[in-house]
Amino acid sequence: MSSNSLTFRFLGVLSALTVLNVTFFGVNWTRRDAVRTCSVDDVIVGVTRYIRASGALSVSSAMPQSCQAHESGTQSQVDLVKSIRDTIATCNVVNASDASKVTSSRPLITIFTTWPDSDNEEKRRIHNITLRNWSMFKPRLQIYVFTNSSVDKVLAESYKAKVFPILHHNGGGAPVLRWMFQQAKEHSGGNSHFYGYVNSDILFTDMFIQTLDEISMRKNNSKPLLIVGRRTNVMDVTYEEADTFDDLSHAAAGRGEQFGTNAEDFFITNSAYPWKNMLEVVVGRLAYDNWIVAHSLCKLHVDVIDVSDTVLAVHQSTKAGGNFEGFKSEHAHYNNALFKVHGLNPTWENGFTTCAPERTFVNLCGRVTLTRRLVFADTCACRPGN
Repeated sequence: MSSNSLTFRFLGVLSALTVLNVTFFGVNWTRRDAVRTCSVDDVIVGVTRYIRASGALSVSSAMPQSCQAHESGTQSQVDLVKSIRDTIATCNVVNASDASKVTSSRPLITIFTTWPDSDNEEKRRIHNITLRNWSMFKPRLQIYVFTNSSVDKVLAESYKAKVFPILHHNGGGAPVLRWMFQQAKEHSGGNSHFYGYVNSDILFTDMFIQTLDEISMRKNNSKPLLIVGRRTNVMDVTYEEADTFDDLSHAAAGRGEQFGTNAEDFFITNSAYPWKNMLEVVVGRLAYDNWIVAHSLCKLHVDVIDVSDTVLAVHQSTKAGGNFEGFKSEHAHYNNALFKVHGLNPTWENGFTTCAPERTFVNLCGRVTLTRRLVFADTCACRPGN
């Protein structure tokens, strides 16, 4: 069944709810007595109760007492029940179709990161949690780590990650992002559907793979694309909280805070993305993230997708740092200087995640879905300088 058909089914449910709202809420709010009115929330509670009972209750009996005192429209109830049943049937067809798809034998994504040479034990604890989290996605995901630290090399290899030395760096030893993407593609033999740089303190849940699967099915892999998203800061993530995807989600829901739309901690592209033509910006320094998004949109004209609404990217924050580390380096402004050398004066606001023309969301069938973004801030407009 097509996505348009599914949309019409959902609109049917919303239409029925609107009718019920008028029937229950509209009649009652005009009463002048002291009886508690039937509110919109009451109607939603009643419909929810009806759905959870799977039809064992009538719509009228499922409604709260404040709504039961009024006669409901019989036809609106029939329409509601039909819309719900049609939606369930449509979801079953869509989900059965997805289940029948054969998963490719090649990795969905080669994910890579980089670690500076450091004796910081807290950093190593974070990297340990990160590798354990990423390893949960194997064999759909393969891990590369770029580091010159022999100790970190042993840690990475204990999780069966492939380790490569940092041979191309600038700005005080920070790896060049373009070079890492090219190395990842070369070492994988071009065998992955996606290639992604992710900061070494970011954790994901299973929605990460579900989102990439949806994008891989919907987009033509011969055309370049860029996938970005916001992170959620969670203080002092423990091994236990990162033990399962559910535990990680619970920790994020309990004390997490989604960071700004200007901070992008992962960049995922396909093989068609023209990394060889990009400036040699380095990671771990200011300004490269927003420039990549703005440059992709305004100069390269590639598809940019914001996955913030479906991918929970947990950032392991600590009191010692993690949220603004790019500002602390003496080489913090290396990328800005690089832009000036090339005659660029970027306007960072058009490189925020909310400027991506496409985004993902979870539809009423519980499926990750790709859609076009309809509303943009004025600052997203392309300007000279990027």
